[in-house]
Amino acid sequence: MAIDLNAWGPEDETVGEYIQGVPYEVDGDGEGLWGIVPGGRSFGFEGADLQLFVRLCILRLLDVGGVPVRHATRGEMRWEEQKQFGTKQDQIADAIIAEWQAAGGGDPPWDWLWFVTRRVLETSRRWQADQG
Repeated sequence: MAIDLNAWGPEDETVGEYIQGVPYEVDGDGEGLWGIVPGGRSFGFEGADLQLFVRLCILRLLDVGGVPVRHATRGEMRWEEQKQFGTKQDQIADAIIAEWQAAGGGDPPWDWLWFVTRRVLETSRRWQADQG
């Protein structure tokens, strides 16, 4: 299973350029899987190729210090780290792909899984908590 990193997509960028740029917001608002999966589909990927594309994006996010998180439902912090995926990058990527596939492998909902840096994880407060 391999994908061509030099293949061009609809936004005048290659697959490799997309993957390299995926962490753009990881140290700010975060990067959600809800955008990555359709991003892969925009290159024409489906099935195993789409899974590989998503895996490469996840590994890139982890490589720059991204942490898998979900929006916090309680407490004052905006994000909750998702430690159930493991500790090693390959293990984390494989576990996220497995969970996504177990949920049907479609486009994840907006609030499903995000990546932020540890700095954002530890300092970003929920809007509701700031208002109270």
